[in-house]
Amino acid sequence: MIEVDDEYYKGFEGEIEIDFVYRRDGEVVKRMEIWFGYFLNLITGMVPENEEPTGILYDLLIGEDWEEEPWKILDIQQTIEQFCGYNECNFNVTEKPSKGILLKLPKVLEKILNFLKEVKKNDGEVYIEYL
Repeated sequence: MIEVDDEYYKGFEGEIEIDFVYRRDGEVVKRMEIWFGYFLNLITGMVPENEEPTGILYDLLIGEDWEEEPWKILDIQQTIEQFCGYNECNFNVTEKPSKGILLKLPKVLEKILNFLKEVKKNDGEVYIEYL
């Protein structure tokens, strides 16, 4: 049975959802569902103001294809390192989310990082799905 963690999608049903999907040996093991608003704010807060995104952040913020179909994270370790770059100070005044969202983002990030670390430890694969 597939484990589904929807803690950070509850209350946003019907809105855009981002799923992190853990696969091992071609089978889905676990899914983590996140409200797109949390995800977009997190990745925006990972790029310092006046810098261009690189690596997976470039693909997620500027790339086009990842929203089309399940998108495989090719370098889980690099993704972990880039996601650790989240900092509330990276938001400029016009893109800074509300205080309520800002308070939740570190918890959402911690859950994503733990998910990625688990997959890496178990030699699995991670896909991102835009639903």
